[in-house]
Amino acid sequence: MAQTDDLHVKMVLPPAPWTRALADGRVRIPGVTYECNTGIEDAPGRFVASSSHDVGENGVRRLVLDHLRGAPPTAIPVFFGREHMQRNIFVRQDSSLTHARQLVGKRVGSWLTPHSGTGAGVLMMLEQGYEIPLTEVDWRLGDPASLPTNRMGLRLSRGPDSVAGTFEALRSGDLDAIIVTLRPRHWSLFGPDLLHFGRGDVSDMRPLIADPHAIADIYRRTGLYPITDLAVVTPDLVQRHPELPAGLVEALSEANTLAAEYMGAEEAALARQEVNLLGEDPHRHGLGSNARHNVATFVDFLYRLGAFDRPVESEQLFVPGIQ
Repeated sequence: MAQTDDLHVKMVLPPAPWTRALADGRVRIPGVTYECNTGIEDAPGRFVASSSHDVGENGVRRLVLDHLRGAPPTAIPVFFGREHMQRNIFVRQDSSLTHARQLVGKRVGSWLTPHSGTGAGVLMMLEQGYEIPLTEVDWRLGDPASLPTNRMGLRLSRGPDSVAGTFEALRSGDLDAIIVTLRPRHWSLFGPDLLHFGRGDVSDMRPLIADPHAIADIYRRTGLYPITDLAVVTPDLVQRHPELPAGLVEALSEANTLAAEYMGAEEAALARQEVNLLGEDPHRHGLGSNARHNVATFVDFLYRLGAFDRPVESEQLFVPGIQ
């Protein structure tokens, strides 16, 4: 990367092993000084904080909406929190449901909207991975009016107002299954499951899809490991320092390769097991064929869902010239 002009950058990064080597200064960006905010655990919170920082994170849906409004591209191919989006469906421990296909005709709900990152990611995997006819499920997700157009003709009604309300609706029998947020990467394959960052006792619940081998089989068959969020750089910074985006991808990629050194033994073992089970490392940054496939498939699903009014080519979201 070419030297910058004594540039100081403010970044929002997830508090994760794959960013820590950059946050603690072990990995450097030539000619750049920076400060990192790594205190925000949830991705939506980082999206909000990113608006006041030079480098951060944003949801794919939001990036598409920005593009449709005429904003310049801000994304770089760095994927902080890919999730398999299959363990995210929970049922009661005593539920008779044992397979995704049994969701047909059932009431599935969440405080999440259908076009949120997790909501859309889970629906996409049910459609693409399990061939579930989404129009034959009774979806009770967030506020249905927040979806601009119900292009798929889903059976949508209002969902619970909160995380606690979602859990209670499952316990009471008002819902047959719920969609929840979980931790990314290997945690989303193996567990243990921390629903919405471990807030509350959920020992009376279980994931409907819990077999790592079954989840890995879906990945090998479809190539899908959803990318719902992307790292972003402010347009002004891209314009003034066009070499910076490539430098960020390089630095974050180097930090990513050092992730195991910032993990405990148990987590490092899970990370290795994920790569072995999938047959490849899905967490390399950059616009390789798998990343392109995942971003394009998610953007297409969001359009078909009705999250925005016209199709968009996924490459249009990225800062030009970044691979």
